Amino acid sequence: MSSIQSQMDGETHIGYSVKICLFEDQIRKLPYGTVSTNGQMKKVRDFVNFVTPIYSVWWMSCSSATDAPWNDLMLFHSLLRYADAHLQISKSAITAFKRHLWYLTEEMVPLALWSSKVPPAERRALADSLLAIKPATYVLKPQHRFGTGFGKPKFPESISITTTLADLVGVDSWFIFHSLQLDMHFLTEDVAKWPKSASYQAAMINIQALNVVNDSAERGVKLSSDFLASAKSEEHYQNILQVVEMDRQRHPNIRKQKKLAA
Repeated sequence: MSSIQSQMDGETHIGYSVKICLFEDQIRKLPYGTVSTNGQMKKVRDFVNFVTPIYSVWWMSCSSATDAPWNDLMLFHSLLRYADAHLQISKSAITAFKRHLWYLTEEMVPLALWSSKVPPAERRALADSLLAIKPATYVLKPQHRFGTGFGKPKFPESISITTTLADLVGVDSWFIFHSLQLDMHFLTEDVAKWPKSASYQAAMINIQALNVVNDSAERGVKLSSDFLASAKSEEHYQNILQVVEMDRQRHPNIRKQKKLAA
C-alpha cells in the first residue's frame, strides 16, 4: 500500500468518525444497533476528541524529513498532556508511539537543524549539544544499534514533557553527517546566518532528497529480506542492494509489462 493510499484511508476513517459524532442525535432515533450501540458511540466520541486536536495536526505534516524530529517530539508532549483529559487513551497512544520513535533516535535528531518549524533557540541548543560531543574523527558506523552496527537503532529510553531535541543528541548523531556527506561548519555560526551559509545550503540539498514515506521503508525491508541470504558480508550485502536498486531504476515498469503481456 502506498503512503498516499495509507494517508487517504486514515483521513477517511477519521472523517467517518467525525460525521458519526456530528449526527449522534439523529443516530439515536434510528432502531437500536442500526449504526452502533451506546457503548460504541462513546468510544467513537473519545476517538474523535483525541484525533481532532492531537493526532490529525501531526498526521498532515508527516512527510517532511527535516520537520520529523520536531513533529514527533511535539506529538509525544501532546500525548503526555492528554493524560489530563483521558488517561487511558494517553497511555495507549504513548505505548504505541514508543514503537515508532525513529526520528527521535540519536542518528536522526540532527535533521531538525534544517527545519524552519524548530525555534531558533532550540536549533542553537541542538547545534551546541552536537559540538559538545564532536568526535575526533568521523563516525563511520553507528555505535548504539542492536546487532552488528546496522541493526535497529535504539530508541530514547524516556521522554518527558521537558525533553528537548538537544537532550536526545548522542555520539551517533554525527553519523548522519558522514553518511549524507554534510558540511558541519555552519554549526558554529549564528542561527540567523544559517540560511545564507554555503555549508548549510549544500547540506540542505542532500537533506531534502530524503523521503519520509511508509512504502519506501516497507520496500526496503522486503528488498533486504529477499537478498540478505545471498550476502557473504556487509560490504557484499550493500553491493547487492545497489545493483538491484539500479536495475529497478532502469526497468521501473517490468511488472506492469508482464501483467499486460499475460
